[in-house]
Amino acid sequence: MDELTCLLAKNFKYTTPVLAVQESKLRGTALLASKVYHYLASPQDMKTHVLNILALREKEGILDRPLIIWEPAPLSCRPENLEACLETAALVDVFSPNHLELAAFFGQSPVASDRSEIERLGENLLACGVGPEGKGAVVIRAGENGCFVQSRITSQWLPPFYRANMGKEQPAKVVDPTGAGNAFLGGYAIGYLQRKGDILEAACYGSVAASFALEQVGMPEKSNEGGEELWNGESVVRRLHEYRARQEFCCSRW
Repeated sequence: MDELTCLLAKNFKYTTPVLAVQESKLRGTALLASKVYHYLASPQDMKTHVLNILALREKEGILDRPLIIWEPAPLSCRPENLEACLETAALVDVFSPNHLELAAFFGQSPVASDRSEIERLGENLLACGVGPEGKGAVVIRAGENGCFVQSRITSQWLPPFYRANMGKEQPAKVVDPTGAGNAFLGGYAIGYLQRKGDILEAACYGSVAASFALEQVGMPEKSNEGGEELWNGESVVRRLHEYRARQEFCCSRW
């Protein structure tokens, strides 16, 4: 096991009760008109959330569809929930398990370093239909392997910002992976909106957001310098440009 993989290994448990999501709380607030909703939920609960938020928005005259991102609750990722998972995936725009959760749904052992197996399982999900009219995306977050982004029209591996072969200095900045998946999907949402629905661009934003979440226990420190937003003292925009520059596909895109 390489140094970066060791750093990313963790034990996690909730220390406080998980707050229940209640769409009714959004009634009468600006959040009801949000362009993106990101949920962490079981397949059964997620189906209810989607139906509730869309019905509530329609009732309030908000007819445009938001981007709905589903991150499956880890404890719900079991073979007995696979059918419910596939049914719910058809209702969301982005289905994003990590590689361990993906394997668990299919009753398989972890596939941490087997890219071909991750791709195969992702293709199985996509073949069953993700998103309305099958136009959604599967984004598999795979730790030190980065992420695999897949839709009906494209598929692409993107590396993590911090990689094991980058020398000692950068991997040493990886302190705690807790919350990196959530940060990834938050960054993905921003990138999706700013780059007009390009899922590969969105994943670049997500990878950069996750890199800041890895650098400490807890939240990154936000500051401003000369009107520019900094996280942990570094420019988010510059890090995004640096990350893009590493990708072979970006040469013809940016």
